[in-house]
Amino acid sequence: MNGEVTSVTAYGSKVAGYSRPDSDYDLIITAPKFNGRVRYKYVDEPIKASALIVKDDLFRSDAKKASLGEFVSGRLLNVHQPLLNEPFVREAEVESKKRVIAESLYEVSSQYGEFSQDLTIPLDYFLFDKLHKRALIYPPVIYSYIKTYTCDKAAENRAISLDGFSAAAKSLAEQGFFEVRGGTVHIVSDKLRGKAFARLLALLNLTTRGVRQYAVHGYAGRVRLSVVKDEALSKAKRMQRKLEPPPEMEHPKNLLRLEEGFVVSRTSELIQRLAEENGFARYDYQSKSLGLVYSTARVVTISGGGSARYVFKHFADIRSVKWAFLNIWAPGMKFSMSPQARMHREYYAGIRLRTAGVRTASVVGAAVDDKVLAKEFVEGRQLSSYVEKLLRDGSSDSSQVRMFGEDLGKIHRAGMAIGDAKAENVIVMEDGLCFTDLEQTVQNGDPAWDIAEFLYYAGKLSLRVDGIRAVADAFLDGYVKVGGVQDVAKAKASKYLTPFRPFVTLQNLKAIKESLERHAS
Repeated sequence: MNGEVTSVTAYGSKVAGYSRPDSDYDLIITAPKFNGRVRYKYVDEPIKASALIVKDDLFRSDAKKASLGEFVSGRLLNVHQPLLNEPFVREAEVESKKRVIAESLYEVSSQYGEFSQDLTIPLDYFLFDKLHKRALIYPPVIYSYIKTYTCDKAAENRAISLDGFSAAAKSLAEQGFFEVRGGTVHIVSDKLRGKAFARLLALLNLTTRGVRQYAVHGYAGRVRLSVVKDEALSKAKRMQRKLEPPPEMEHPKNLLRLEEGFVVSRTSELIQRLAEENGFARYDYQSKSLGLVYSTARVVTISGGGSARYVFKHFADIRSVKWAFLNIWAPGMKFSMSPQARMHREYYAGIRLRTAGVRTASVVGAAVDDKVLAKEFVEGRQLSSYVEKLLRDGSSDSSQVRMFGEDLGKIHRAGMAIGDAKAENVIVMEDGLCFTDLEQTVQNGDPAWDIAEFLYYAGKLSLRVDGIRAVADAFLDGYVKVGGVQDVAKAKASKYLTPFRPFVTLQNLKAIKESLERHAS
């Protein structure tokens, strides 16, 4: 090293607070002209210490690019204490954590697509997600990770590590990829939405990085055989000890948050969490389909000294292929097939529409890997049953249909269109309506399509002209009460009729058109 040292940093058990009396002092020493590039040096006098010596440029490169497989910079993830040249070490720590955050966000956005924008990501997630991955590719670190975050100084150790992540997040946020709010990260930009192969690429990089780390460890550990033997025995003993890792290290995705509802990875965890929240120590559950054969929603009843019902919507269900056929059937519309996009729309629209004064079913939880949302079960009857009654026997009570027109007008006035405005997607409760199927709801959509779809879809169910006229008039009376006369006029266009023409009688088409004409003037 020619006597030159740039920085010295202490890390490991002595710094983290879980050392034994015979534990080594662990050091990282950087030097500008170290011919060995990266090497372990063990000393017994005056203290027992393990020094990892690395050339300055390699230290920086491993922090910024993981050029050594994070063999050195990985030690800066957790609590450490600079003893010489703290600014130099701090810069490397922040650069390393910037890369960790960027890689993690790219993976999240690639895996969850548009739904990633709904997630609130605490800084803890980046720490424990990285520790989880490093433990998978390099198991000897598991012991030290567990002890660091379960020992008496665990809270202090976490706070120190998160301070570096906070600085890294604030630096990255300046580039506009995401926002930092109160110590949490929120994806806001299209720049982070990866393609389908991004997840595979991330896993490939993770694997090669692990191989590189093992290789560097072998290169750096060129020491006496007795030292290698002692280190190997020490690690073997530590691995044999049964230590309970903190839950966030085993399941880092459970740290993710939503504005409404909780986050888990799998549907089984979703059911278990809901059972716990209902106080069911022991439970079983039943699941049955909700709605028509092409519905992706199921009613899940959890029982255990009581019962609770939820609606589970499976966005990756094969029956979602219906949207591909609908794109062909209604070429003027663009229905999303992406499970992640539809999950995002369902979640986001449910919250947004409530601010517009429209009732929607609350989300209680999400299984993000399975692409499942759990929503509250809403008691009531489908609006379609009231529509059918008007169509079938000329019922004089059209209040529910008129109410639906008003609510749809509120939705359009708020700048959104629901895309799938069939009456079967609305529940009539004792005190109003609840919109339950929002997976095609978009900002700045086509309100005229919503109007036309409801009317023509209702018309295909009826052979009675007076029935469809009563439905159309009640719906449009409610709709124009809120506004939107221009959209009613647009709904007269033939492009909206074309998909339904084979299913609606000429008499019913005439009745619908006449109602549209009256309400558009």
